[in-house]
Amino acid sequence: MRTADLPFLAEHSADLVLLIDALPGTGRAEILTAMRRKLGGPDGGCQCSILSTEDPPVVISGTPAVICAEADQVANLSALRDMGHVQEIGNRDLFLGPGQDPHFAKTGGWPALSDHLAQAPLDDSALTEKARTLLRRTPRALRDIVARLCRAEGGFDDAELPAEQRKLLHWLDPLSECRGGTWRIRTPGLAAVLRAATDAWSAAALAAPPAPGAAKAARIAALLHAGDRAGALDLLHREGGQYFMHLHGMEAGRRVADAFGEDPAPAVMALQFMIAVKSGDIERAAYILSGYENGVLLDLGRRMPRAGDVPVPLAFCRIELAVFRGEARGYHITDEASDLLARTDPRAHLMRGGIYNLLLDHHIRGERFAAAEEAATRALAHYEAADAPYLSFFIHLHRSIIKVRSGEPAAAAPHLQAAEKALAKTPFEIPQDARFLALMRAVTAYETGDALPMVDFAETAFEGFAYGEIWPSIAALALAHGAEALLQERGLQAATHYIDSWRVPAWRTRNFQVMVAQRRVATLQSARRWREARQQLESMASRIGFLWMESSGANLADLRAPEDISQALLWLRQQVFETPRNPALNERLAAMMDSTHVSTRQRLCLRIWKSWVDRRQNRPGQARRGLADLLQLCASRNSFAPVLEERAFVLPLLEDSRVMQREMIEAPLPRNLRRGAVMAFGTGPLSRQEWRALLLLGEGCSNKDIAREMAVSLPTVKFHLKNLFKKLGVSDRREAVEEARNRGMLSE
Repeated sequence: MRTADLPFLAEHSADLVLLIDALPGTGRAEILTAMRRKLGGPDGGCQCSILSTEDPPVVISGTPAVICAEADQVANLSALRDMGHVQEIGNRDLFLGPGQDPHFAKTGGWPALSDHLAQAPLDDSALTEKARTLLRRTPRALRDIVARLCRAEGGFDDAELPAEQRKLLHWLDPLSECRGGTWRIRTPGLAAVLRAATDAWSAAALAAPPAPGAAKAARIAALLHAGDRAGALDLLHREGGQYFMHLHGMEAGRRVADAFGEDPAPAVMALQFMIAVKSGDIERAAYILSGYENGVLLDLGRRMPRAGDVPVPLAFCRIELAVFRGEARGYHITDEASDLLARTDPRAHLMRGGIYNLLLDHHIRGERFAAAEEAATRALAHYEAADAPYLSFFIHLHRSIIKVRSGEPAAAAPHLQAAEKALAKTPFEIPQDARFLALMRAVTAYETGDALPMVDFAETAFEGFAYGEIWPSIAALALAHGAEALLQERGLQAATHYIDSWRVPAWRTRNFQVMVAQRRVATLQSARRWREARQQLESMASRIGFLWMESSGANLADLRAPEDISQALLWLRQQVFETPRNPALNERLAAMMDSTHVSTRQRLCLRIWKSWVDRRQNRPGQARRGLADLLQLCASRNSFAPVLEERAFVLPLLEDSRVMQREMIEAPLPRNLRRGAVMAFGTGPLSRQEWRALLLLGEGCSNKDIAREMAVSLPTVKFHLKNLFKKLGVSDRREAVEEARNRGMLSE
């Protein structure tokens, strides 16, 4: 759905709270981003958030504010209504009408289903899975009534419905409509889709099961009510302490935390910290830790003084905060974790497993996969000893991440299967974790060369995914793979919108903001908007800049921080395109490939750039052998994503007659290599200089800009443009850009 098609966006006043209470797949995240830009700009000024069904009620204070949540989750909604300070948007405002949706008979105007059919009109099974994915993200009560209504041949008689069910159907409107006193699904075609989507769910699965931790939470609350704090703390310790939520569910954990209130007991503070992290509210988690000795735990830039005096649960929370924020140096995290392990009872399986779990994510982010695998093995052993399948789920999930980032996506499958089994054994449901599993399956498919599952995830699951707990390593994959998949299949505008959406969540940290900025640059480069990419690189506050790269040489091998390595790789990619004949590039590429801190996947990209430089420096034999070896390696691992991401360099090499000889003739190529791709740079009727001028025209450059970028005189620019216009059969720059796009030479 295009936000421009929604009249309430243009009419909305900045002094009103905008409450969006609607189904998944109605464009909530897109609206959130659009309103943030309108009301507060891309970097702040507007309160924006999406609450999951597990999140506690919030109080909205101040405007402008945009919130996606159930009405019951806004604690002061009645007051806002009384004062006329809220504009409420529901399903009827966001569903499409018959004249807006060409597939209305089948989709009932549900925007996500309509968008899906526009891309794959003949794939009914994929449409069913799309509907199933959307329904899984709704509360069980809604799923239950939708599943029953789509199977009720005569519909539901409104007069006979219990009040609670009637309320749900009114909320679902227009997915469910009351006509002549009878409730039915909006269209028969949509009812058929929903029947297929819910066929796999048994009646037991659709009904809300009793919360397994409810009785224990009630017992703790009763002890506190009776004034027996010591008894309540003892029971909390016996039921997992700070891990109570991970053993008994989010709802039970919140009930216990609320019952204790502002209790200073370390186990209670740690439980409240863990609930805040699980909700994606890292700032709330930090605030909870600030209550210990005037905030001494929040100084993450140095080792903890008198660490042995800090209670173990709170010392653990400090390390977790450092991992999620990414603000502490690596040796602080690993040293403090080692000290904490030495202080922790060997039989305290939940705590020891949690410490290894933190180290696991920390090692993955640092590309230390052997250390990560060792931490995973130890964490899993402790979690299994504690009979904690929910926590084991995360270890299996992180093991799949290790395989993907090691360039072995096929090896991730057994770990994803194990994660699914662990989640099935968990006696409560948290939708965010099912999204983690769906993400990793999409990532695995993307790495093998199939971008469509990742596109589907980015377009349908993101709005509920990015606003809860996200481990940093998982967030990095979702950002990078989602943007690249959308760029390949939907174009630059869709990819840029997706990247901008990551600026909205409240949990974002400085490190993640840098990651978002770096992803934007990489996306611009992949879209061949090289000038704009360089301008953004130059504007970034990083020690790795143009001058540093010019004098780097072998020093590139000494980079350790993931942020610095990513920045250096972006600069190197830029230089490989702009100045491929620069002899210094050979040393820089070799240094990066020799680095032990560069991942296997990054090294594959470096090898592609090396082949491009070899060809541009008139070493076609080396270019041919290097590219052929890389393609064989990718085929042996079934990992073609780097080749697809670097096709701006790969495709011109495949068009080069001096490269396409001998070993390259039978080299395996990914089947989607040319799908959606623009014409290879440097091929076709244009010379290389004419191609460069065309790309700069596409970025809106003037003749002076082009001269500066190409390091040539204005007369030379005019000469190249004259030849360019002649070869394209046009008379001016506007027509040249339009014709180039029509021919597939420029992206939209």
